[in-house]
Amino acid sequence: MDVHSPAPFAWNYCPICGQALHLHFDGESERPHCAPCARFYYRNPAPAVCCLLRDAEGGLLVVQRAEDPCRGEWSLPGGYMEIAENCEEAVCRELAEETGLRARDLHFFDVRTQGSATHGAVLLLAYHVETWGGELCSPDGQSALGFYTKENRPPLCFDLHRHLVADFEAWFQGKENMRRA
Repeated sequence: MDVHSPAPFAWNYCPICGQALHLHFDGESERPHCAPCARFYYRNPAPAVCCLLRDAEGGLLVVQRAEDPCRGEWSLPGGYMEIAENCEEAVCRELAEETGLRARDLHFFDVRTQGSATHGAVLLLAYHVETWGGELCSPDGQSALGFYTKENRPPLCFDLHRHLVADFEAWFQGKENMRRA
C-alpha cells in the first residue's frame, strides 16, 4: 500500500451503541464483536459496478474521471453500489450519472476483486450494456467521454478495467466470429 494512501477502515467501536469492540470467535475466526448488540463486524470488499458498452463502429465507451481517485484519467463508467440497490440498479444509475445514457438491456459479464488502499478490497461486477437510449453527455460538464476503438482509446487507470476490457474484446470477437461462421 502506498504510504500516502489512507489505511483501510478497521472496526474499533460499535456504530450502533458506541461500545469498544473486542475480538470474539464467530465460529470461523476471531472478529470484532459488540457484546451489548450481539453483533460481529467484518471487513468485506466494497461492491462496485462498471459498464461495458460498444457503439455500432466497435468503439468502447470510456469516461474521463471528474473525481478522485485518478481524477482526469480514463475508466469505464461505473462506481460503488448504494446500500439499497441491486447490481443492475447500480449499473443503470452509474451509467445515467456519468454519461446521460439509460441502459435498456444489460447482462452480467464478469466479477473481479482487487486490493484497495481505502476499502481493503473492491469487488467489481462488470455488465455488458447491449442496448441503451438517451443522449451521450457529461452531466457534470467537466469530464470528457466517448466511444473509442482499441487503436485510439486513452489508457485506462484501473488494472481491473484493463483486464476486463481485454476479456470483453476477446469475448466479443469470438461472438462476432461465431455469427459469421
